[in-house]
Amino acid sequence: MRQLVRLRTRPSRDGKTFMYLLDYLDENGKRKRISLGHSDRRKAERQRAQKERELQMGLVGPESMRTCDFLEDSLVRTGGQIRESTRQEYRSAMEHFINVVGNIDLQKVCHKHGELFRQVCLDQGINPATVAKKLRHIKRLFQLAVERKQLDENPVRRVKLPRSPTKKVVTFSPEQCERIIKVAKDCQNRTSVRWDLLIALALITGMRRGELLNTVWSDIDFEAKTIEVSPKKNTDRT
Repeated sequence: MRQLVRLRTRPSRDGKTFMYLLDYLDENGKRKRISLGHSDRRKAERQRAQKERELQMGLVGPESMRTCDFLEDSLVRTGGQIRESTRQEYRSAMEHFINVVGNIDLQKVCHKHGELFRQVCLDQGINPATVAKKLRHIKRLFQLAVERKQLDENPVRRVKLPRSPTKKVVTFSPEQCERIIKVAKDCQNRTSVRWDLLIALALITGMRRGELLNTVWSDIDFEAKTIEVSPKKNTDRT
């Protein structure tokens, strides 16, 4: 069980002494720091344990926040560790989830909310594969909350993803590939984009559209015959 109350110290103005503080969140999710007025470690630990028991007994609400605030907090903590496109997908999925279940207390989110969200999405006619993707994003956000000690367990971890039929993979013959590249070359005079290069790279490497459009000459090692795929900020060149 996670610790709900922590001991902190506050130095005196002259810096020679200190006092203990109790640090916790109240029932509204607001941080409280209560001075104990002394520097006795054993006494402070007893007071911390007492406040901990009060929280666990429900006399004071556990650490929590609304799901809308949780979303913002999670994205801020994650920072630049994910691509901007992934960040937008996380935000879109969670905002859709909140739209369905309401801006409820984070601690009150449970398995049934995940099932409700899945069913509402399917009833809205959203493709099962898209619903599954949204659920994966939501599960990841709640798992991060577990890792950050904001939740004891992932409330939607066991929600099953909707099944989607396997799509037939369409492949091009060598002759079709040659015709596509030829048409792209013929269009060179009408556009500044080198579609022939982009299409050839797509056929050879299997790179995604965004990765192709984000590639610059410095990403290509002609000697090693490799291309480095890496995220970049939006500029005139990317």
